[in-house]
Amino acid sequence: MFEKLEKRLILKGTIETVTPLHIGSGKSELDIEEADMPVIKDDQDKPYIPGSSLKGKARFEAERILRKEGYSVCNPPDVKSMCGSLVSDPSKFCLACRIFGTAGRVSVASKVKFRDAYPVGKVEQLIQRSGIAIDRQTGAVSSRALYSVEAVPAGVAFSFEVVAENLTDDELRILCAALRSVEHSAIGGASSRGFGKVKINIDTAVERSAKYYLGKENEKVYSGEDLKKWFAEKGCV
Repeated sequence: MFEKLEKRLILKGTIETVTPLHIGSGKSELDIEEADMPVIKDDQDKPYIPGSSLKGKARFEAERILRKEGYSVCNPPDVKSMCGSLVSDPSKFCLACRIFGTAGRVSVASKVKFRDAYPVGKVEQLIQRSGIAIDRQTGAVSSRALYSVEAVPAGVAFSFEVVAENLTDDELRILCAALRSVEHSAIGGASSRGFGKVKINIDTAVERSAKYYLGKENEKVYSGEDLKKWFAEKGCV
């Protein structure tokens, strides 16, 4: 899959929060002033969306779409149930593993890399929402019932960048479909409470080949109406 650099595709744009977004970080017992469920932040205390979270959600949606369309798909995250453990020939991997990679006896890297998504501007203030925990066995309010969830408010734009290598047109269509499905689902936690709805805006697509890196040809850049036409030609509606 990676012996030759046939084509590198870079999709750029933004992820906008339509409803509050909570991607958790865990909490130190010493942070008594923090919310019980704080959002993940970088070393400058800025909230961000990890690329691993975006990739995991995109893969999950791609697998659901492929199964509905009658494709054979393995069963991650159990390594024993993934194509890398079940199949020795990478050309026979399921479409999800060919796009997003697999582990096992045969380990193959993902064709797509999701960059960490950082706020485009300053996030003035995070919000907190309170919740009440229910005891699953009794159905009553838990003894330690009240908790707080920290979230990025609606209307915040994060950078979005996906770098894909040697994708076939079929693989690109599945990736595009998965991203659309992510929009109509949710990312992060507390989605049952309405959190995590996002809008993914792809503003630019850049194609680069090996000759580009040798200085022998220019990159191809698509934006605006050209981008819409290019997506339509690729079957990404």
